[in-house]
Amino acid sequence: MKGNPSNRTASQRTDQSRRTLLKVGLSTLGLLGLNPIIRHASAATGKTFKVRLGHGQAVTTPLHHACVKFAELARERSGGRLDVGVFPSSQLGTTVELAEAVRMGTVEMYGSGNPFIETFAPKISFINLPGIMRDIDHAYKVMYVFALKEVYEKSLLPVGIRPLGYVHNGFRHFTNNKRPVRTLADLKGLKIRTPPGKVFMDTVAALGASPVPMDWSEVFSALQQGVVDGQENPFIQVWSAKFYEVQKYLTLTSHMWDTYVLTINEKFFQGLDPDLQKIVLEAGREGTDFGWHEMTRINDDLLGTLKGLGMVVTEIDKQEVLNAVKPVWNTWTDKFGAEGKSLIQRVVEIR
Repeated sequence: MKGNPSNRTASQRTDQSRRTLLKVGLSTLGLLGLNPIIRHASAATGKTFKVRLGHGQAVTTPLHHACVKFAELARERSGGRLDVGVFPSSQLGTTVELAEAVRMGTVEMYGSGNPFIETFAPKISFINLPGIMRDIDHAYKVMYVFALKEVYEKSLLPVGIRPLGYVHNGFRHFTNNKRPVRTLADLKGLKIRTPPGKVFMDTVAALGASPVPMDWSEVFSALQQGVVDGQENPFIQVWSAKFYEVQKYLTLTSHMWDTYVLTINEKFFQGLDPDLQKIVLEAGREGTDFGWHEMTRINDDLLGTLKGLGMVVTEIDKQEVLNAVKPVWNTWTDKFGAEGKSLIQRVVEIR
């Protein structure tokens, strides 16, 4: 009979045995969650993607800790297929150079200050408008309720950069080595280093000082040598960069909120296997959340630390600061028109 195994050739019996073994093997792998039909190709081939993640900050900062957390999560969840190396303190280039490198893809990832990537996407400078963020909770809602998808992705993806998440930097304040600053009049005549972003320079000018744009890697030596009289940054930067060694006076102004953005080159991201893309997105959010909450936790203690290190602390009336910087909003909306006004309105309305 046709179906009788005894009537089949040895070759036919061998083929059937192979098919049976294959079915059993596939069934067993499926039960283990390892079915090669549904596993991604990269897992089968063991292909590894090397990733360099650079930033300009010290290893003591929450930004660096967020980057390290991202690297750990990415390596662990990918089984080592995402091999992420973190390079702090401008090891891969200045902040300006790294922004261009991640855009071009010569460096895969970058933990960037907002002003260093707004050159490619000026609309994202809205977050640094002075006085627009009420507090850290408000800022978190703004960044994730709509800004990530509606502003950052729409602005950065077309130029080859994908944002993954944010590590806040706190509110910015002034330091200088000339005199204590108790009113805005005391800022007049002081040369203050700023990042290259226009909003930063406009804000410092509105407060009465003279803005001097400069890369982060040059700031300490410029303060030490008296090239500039002071700078403006959150507490974490004053402490981690040891500005207290070359700056005597700290003035509390809270004139603008600041953040870092974890970014990846979009072409590199699209070249990853889909399962690895998912890991990058999830690890990016979790890593930056880790840094965000660490920054929130330590921020209040940093002021006491700076006082203990010998800085003389003064404070300018908050309303005086807000009145002086509010015209910067108009300068910004003059550039972006109705779209800019709508964006500001959405930020203000978020509760």
